[in-house]
Amino acid sequence: MPALLSSLEGLCLLAIGLVCLKTAAGHLAAWRVLAAARRLPDPPGGWPAVSLIKPIRGLDEEVEANLTSFLTLDYPGEKEVLFCVEEERDPSVPLIRRLLGAHPEANARLLVRPRAHPGTLGKVHNMMVGVEASCHPVLVFSDADVRAGADYLQDLVRPLADPRVGLAFGAPVIAGAEKAAAALLALAVNDCILLIAPAVGLRRVEGACGASMAIRRETLEAVGGLLPLAGQIADDAALGQAVRRAGFQVALTAAPIRIIHRRGSLRGWWSLMHRWFVTVRRLFPTLYACYPLAEFGPLWALLYAAVRAGQGAGAAVWLLPAGMVALAAASMAVTSLRFARTPEVLRWLWLLPALDFMRAAVWVAAYLSSEVAWRGRRLRVLRGGLAVPLEP
Repeated sequence: MPALLSSLEGLCLLAIGLVCLKTAAGHLAAWRVLAAARRLPDPPGGWPAVSLIKPIRGLDEEVEANLTSFLTLDYPGEKEVLFCVEEERDPSVPLIRRLLGAHPEANARLLVRPRAHPGTLGKVHNMMVGVEASCHPVLVFSDADVRAGADYLQDLVRPLADPRVGLAFGAPVIAGAEKAAAALLALAVNDCILLIAPAVGLRRVEGACGASMAIRRETLEAVGGLLPLAGQIADDAALGQAVRRAGFQVALTAAPIRIIHRRGSLRGWWSLMHRWFVTVRRLFPTLYACYPLAEFGPLWALLYAAVRAGQGAGAAVWLLPAGMVALAAASMAVTSLRFARTPEVLRWLWLLPALDFMRAAVWVAAYLSSEVAWRGRRLRVLRGGLAVPLEP
């Protein structure tokens, strides 16, 4: 038993050290990578024409404001916006038609095309429809729940001026949290920049984040197009990997991609996090198994303090978990203010200890079931990220 307790203490201290190292390295890399992205010049030959493709299914929170932000985008070059839906009966169709009528000055179209094969995921199908109908040399894929800011397209397109860059994407952030469930999602998502930035800086990023991605048409054709991704639940990761295999770099934009999520529910939070965790486990099983060692700092510190207290250690040992909570809160505060630009998250920092327990539970649950819910459909995720629909 003493040997077991000693090993457990050593594991806890190792994990705590890795969490501290990851936090420090993440902040340093984020500062450097984002600063370099902000220094990128405008394209020397002028702003290229862009086809902005938005795959849509159903009605997201604040969908009208989100879609309107794309119809009113101010972009120095030529652009078109393609809203792609797979069913005429989709509830988004009447809204999109109304918005198109309200903004006749926007070069925008609604495309409704049913899926030809049930094994093709709806999002990838809609992306393929958009690519086929698009006219311009630069393609931007943008999720329905994204809110475009003033320089949204410029930030995405600017890195592509470098011919070595094949794909550019922005780090997603959850903005506008007004309820605890939305705040938990923001706390879970917004510090992902601390994982993304080091990978981009070392040119070891595996994939991309699909909330918003920009790619040259010729690059997409060189990697085989979107058809090979038809059954992939993580089309963004698969596309990024294909771009890297073709010898191109994957770049991170200077500004985050804002997703407005004000309310939500704990059930919705669990469903979304479970889908993400299952996807990561199926794509990167070894990395996923090691994930807790670089996360859950307060939990490791709490376990260490409990073991030491059980052996007679004094009350001072409980300062360690308190310190790890403080580190997590300070890290999230800096990330929210500097990188994610979501200051409203600061008032929810008290949820961080609960978030660690909840994420640990999701991490275990992702091993127990590979069935996920996505846009009203049930899918089973296989090794490599292939998703098999469990219903039509």
